[in-house]
Parts: sequence; structure tokens; C-alpha cells
Amino acid sequence: MDILEYGNTVNPSWWKAQIGESDWVAGQYLYQLLQENRFHQLTGNRSRLLLLTDGSKLAAFCTYAERDDTPDTDLTPWIGFVYTYPEYRGRRLMGRLISRAKELAREDGFDTIYISTGETGLYEKYGAEYLTMMKDTRGANSRIYRLNTYGFYGWEQAVIRAENPEFPGIETPRDLYRKLWQAWSAETCAPRMRADWTVENRTLGQCSITAFLAQEIFGGRVYGIPLSDGNYHCYNDVSGCVFDLTSEQFGLEKLSYTGNPEQHRETHFLKQEKKERYEALKTALKLSL
Repeated sequence: MDILEYGNTVNPSWWKAQIGESDWVAGQYLYQLLQENRFHQLTGNRSRLLLLTDGSKLAAFCTYAERDDTPDTDLTPWIGFVYTYPEYRGRRLMGRLISRAKELAREDGFDTIYISTGETGLYEKYGAEYLTMMKDTRGANSRIYRLNTYGFYGWEQAVIRAENPEFPGIETPRDLYRKLWQAWSAETCAPRMRADWTVENRTLGQCSITAFLAQEIFGGRVYGIPLSDGNYHCYNDVSGCVFDLTSEQFGLEKLSYTGNPEQHRETHFLKQEKKERYEALKTALKLSL
């Protein structure tokens, strides 16, 4: 499956027609906005319509928008018009679109993205946190959720400065996370986890090579959280600034970042495959700069 932006597609009418076939009143409204060329008028000039496609079929869609249907607020940006077609439901495909919307928000400099919905329990599984209740444009109550666009542990304080000038444009761990989002791949995933690696769970099996790469850029120490299988999950501590760029692979599970043993690259890189994955990740990062 691929994620396309409606405005950049070769045949937007094809996708618009499928949106018009959705069995959802808001989907019909979105179709009307597209048909009348009023989409940006309603949602903002920088807004985008994201399409999750399965070949020539539309599996799901949502918007990344400057404005939503909550008029009395300065909150921005928003994920809206969230819809999955019946035959694709139950596969958590919406997570791919939400991840893409978060990525766009990060690129635009936002730490937080919002969702307005009448649903309870739907977006929490994607890490959304209930914020407040607001009135929508029809005067009805709408639940407002927020999502951190930086999904890794410690993102709030991850603003320490890079020590290594070899990576231009990487000034903070947040910058590194943005670039690694496209660099992490099945190739850089630990072999024992590679069969389970997906773009929806792209931090899976990336912890040690990511932590040692962050150490190369920012200094500090790498620590490991003991896991039930005898391995360690690695993270960084730079002068008391603790961050874990690959924590998202654990979902909502809470990890302990205190009292863990220090990890050393000399020991980890005794495994040739791990050293090779480290170099592959480092190369992919440099190509993105």
C-alpha cells in the first residue's frame, strides 16, 4: 500500500469518485468540497488530503489541515475526515495515515497535532491523549485529542546540541529523529525481528544502532533496559538528558529509564551484522542531509 497526496496524483478524479462512494456523511461532504473546489477554502491553503491506496483502490483517507470544524480555537494543525473503507477495517491501517500526518506536522515545526471527534477509545490506541471538549461548527460537543508529533520518550527535553559537525543539519535529537524516520528500514532492523518490521512499526529492532549513532553525534552514554528475552533495549543519556529515539516500538508499554547498565559499542559491534547495520543506518542518514 502507498500513501498519496490527492493534490499530487495523476488522476485526482479517480480518487475523488471513490471518496464519493464512502458510506459516511463526512466523506460525502469532503467529496462535495473537492467537487466544488472549496477544500482549501475550508481547511486552509497548506492543508493536504492523504490517501492510503491499495493499487487502484482507496483503502482509507484523512486530512492534514490547518483548520477543523472547531471554529473558536487557535489550535493547529489537525487530523480530520478520518475514514477507512469497510473491507479494510480491523487492520489498523489508519495508523499509517496518522504517522504521515504527524510527519508533516514535524516538518512544519509543530510538536503537537489535534483531532476533533465524537468517538471514545478510537484514537487512544494510536497514542492520542484527551485534551478538552469543544463545540463544533454545528454547536455539538466534540472531543479534542492531541498527539505528540515526536513519539519518542524524552522528546520534550531532547534539545541538547550536537557535538559532531560531521552531520550538518542535525542540531538536536529531534532533528535526528526526523531524519531517521526515513532512514530506518528492514535492512537496518535486527535480523531476529526483521520478519515483523513494517513501516507502521519502523523503530522495531533499531535500538542499539540508533542509540550509538546518537552517541556519535551528541556524546553522552548509552544504557540498556533488560528485556525478558535476555537482550537490552538501548537509549541515550547526555548529561542527564534522557531520550529513547526508538521507544515507539513498545506502544503504550511503560519502560524504566533508571538504574540500567551502561552499554558499550565495542561489545555490541563484536557482532558483525550489527556493525554493518550501524554503517548502513549512518550512510542512509548522511544521504538524507
